[in-house]
Formats: sequence, C-alpha cells, structure tokens
Amino acid sequence: MTARNAILGILVAAFAGLLTGSAFAAPYDWSNRRDAVTGYRYAVPQAIFIPIEGDDRPAFNYFVSDDGRAKLMYGAWDKEAGATPASLKRWMIENAGGEQNLTYEPRGKSWFVVSGYKDDLIYYEKVMFSCGNRIVSIFAIAYPKADRVLYDPAVERMENVFRPGYRCQ
Repeated sequence: MTARNAILGILVAAFAGLLTGSAFAAPYDWSNRRDAVTGYRYAVPQAIFIPIEGDDRPAFNYFVSDDGRAKLMYGAWDKEAGATPASLKRWMIENAGGEQNLTYEPRGKSWFVVSGYKDDLIYYEKVMFSCGNRIVSIFAIAYPKADRVLYDPAVERMENVFRPGYRCQ
C-alpha cells in the first residue's frame, strides 16, 4: 500500500465516522424549550433523557437517562456581586464536583466551557453570562465514557441550541 492510499483510507474512515456520529443526533425526538424564569433556551433529546425532580430552584431543569447513568442539567441564576467568568470557573473546578482530567477549556469574554473525565464519566459544562454579566446560565451533562457514541452527537446539538437567559429585570 502506498502512502497516498494509506492517507486516503484514513480520510475516508474519518469522514465515515463523522457521518455516523452526526446521524445519531438526528433521529431523536428533540424538545426545544425556553426557561420561563430567565428565558434561557435549551434542547433535550427525549429518547435519551426524562425530566426528574430537582432541588426546587426556579430556573433549573434536571434530566436523567432511562438507565440512570447519564445526568443533564440546565439552569440560571443571578450571580453573586463581583463574580466574573474566570472566578466562577475557578470555583467550579475547585468546589463543584471536583472535575478531573480537564481536556477542553475554551472561553470567551462572557462564557466558558470545562470538559473532561471524572472516573468513568465524561463531563461537559458550558456557562454563559448575560444581562451585563448578572445572569449566569449553565448547561451540564455527565455520561459514561463507554456510551460516548450515543451522547457525543447529542451534546453537540444541545450545546448549539443552548442560549443564555435574557430576562434581565
């Protein structure tokens, strides 16, 4: 096999993988929603997640997979005075779940993502600030590494639909 044929084979395999991964997100029965309290926009693949009771915070929505191994949360709140995207990110990494093995940390002026591995789970958390950086909106999901072929394409679509709260009062 020539080097050119080997490279072509790798590209074909990679492209086929992209097509296969994208196909998983399409057939789900998607529910696109807007939070009644802050107005953040989100999507839930109903074939994967079912709503569950939360902790009674008014702008939070919780979901779990039918086997209970994957968890999804969307939420928003008025942030503490003086908190910034950078300080909230530091606090989350240090206190909220003890994330391990960060593999992805993009950020912008008013948003950030932390993603990686914790034990046998993949986690992804996107946080966006709106209303002059007063409202914090979050999308967080954790799912088994072994099931990433199912969840990765869904996470991509959920991340694309997720938009911050806009009801600034």
